[in-house]
Amino acid sequence: MSQPASLAVRPRVPLSALVAGVWLVVLGWLVVLGSDLMWVVALGDDIRRDGAVPGGIPFASAPQAEWHNPLVVAEVLLSVVHSAGSSALATFQVLIVATVLGLVLTEARRVGAGQARTALVVSLLVVGASAPLVITRLPSLSLVPFALAVLLMRRAHDHPGGRGVWWLVPLYLLWGNLHGGVLVGLAVLGVFLVVSPGGGSLLDRLGVAVGCGLSLVATSAGLSTPAYYVSALGNEAAQRGSDLWARPSLSHPLDLAMLLSALVLLVLFARSRPAVWEWLSVAGLAVGTASAARHGVWLVAFLALVALRSRGEPCAAPRDPVQTGALVAGVVAATVAVGLRGEAAGPPGAEVVPAVEEASAGRPVLADEPLAETLAQAGVTVWAANPIDAFPPDVQAGFLDFLHDGTVPPEADIRLVVVADSLADDVVAAGRWRVLDRTGGYVLLTLR
Repeated sequence: MSQPASLAVRPRVPLSALVAGVWLVVLGWLVVLGSDLMWVVALGDDIRRDGAVPGGIPFASAPQAEWHNPLVVAEVLLSVVHSAGSSALATFQVLIVATVLGLVLTEARRVGAGQARTALVVSLLVVGASAPLVITRLPSLSLVPFALAVLLMRRAHDHPGGRGVWWLVPLYLLWGNLHGGVLVGLAVLGVFLVVSPGGGSLLDRLGVAVGCGLSLVATSAGLSTPAYYVSALGNEAAQRGSDLWARPSLSHPLDLAMLLSALVLLVLFARSRPAVWEWLSVAGLAVGTASAARHGVWLVAFLALVALRSRGEPCAAPRDPVQTGALVAGVVAATVAVGLRGEAAGPPGAEVVPAVEEASAGRPVLADEPLAETLAQAGVTVWAANPIDAFPPDVQAGFLDFLHDGTVPPEADIRLVVVADSLADDVVAAGRWRVLDRTGGYVLLTLR
């Protein structure tokens, strides 16, 4: 006797969507807010409150350099998101990662990638880019534009002569107002327009190049935007190759995971009939990764998007509502996980803010990162914080020395220092400071 139709047809969740959903739930339990984030929210709060872009960095007391601000769109966006609740930024990060994984699944369907191959690529992407996917920072705003740009270029390459390449222009104009990762996107675009037939006619190539190039000046900083990029790329941390600009290290677990994932993806990529422009882009992104581990996310993401096609002829798979449903379920579960974590998914060091506010009595505070940015967003004046390139080189050097070994800059006119427990003894040993309070894993120090 045959089964009823309602029992005979049981939709199966595709392996790739199941894996993506599981990774999103894991992310929901791990995602945190890091440095290079809350200062953006602080500026966005000022802009929304005053209706104008502040000059320089209003929450810092240290001498400042001439700093140009091309990221007003990003600042207002993150300020609005943060106003929705303490864990809203972490939830926003989950949505960003879910969108990127959704784009990977969409590209896999377009090129006819198998479920096992797609699941492997998704896993390698999450593991290889674990640091930028788990730690919410300003560069998170570049993840979706980068993936979209690569997919638009791939589709234009596969179907030369179409007009789809022109969609890159509005994408890059928006991207340029969100984060400096647009420079990476422009480098990849330059390779594509010069080498790939997907760039179209000479007029199309020139038009797209000029249109996307406007992202370097079509921002709130206008013609001063290139000066912002010069100062950001030449800051003291970048010169030292430290902090967020440190080079990959085999002794660092996340760097090692990134390098190993990139190596496996490179093997898959090499077996997928890559185009010349893709080879050249991978080479350039590999050089960037060697200069700073923070650039590894672009190499891993690019390889993940271009390693899906197998050697066989591509055969686009039909849309699968079950796959979409599985991904949405993963987003919902990850969002619930973020909510259950409470303060752990909120601004770092938020529980310390009341004690610092009381002890500072309105005077500037020298604080560890990323706590300094949390204090700045809460209305406490700090001596220095990110964006570090907003300060002259001597201030940058003094602040970095403090972050590394607790050396308080002698020129800093401050009476309160807030450091992690691990640095407190070094500061006290200098002789000028005594312990005032210990709270939330931080130590408040005041002048003797």
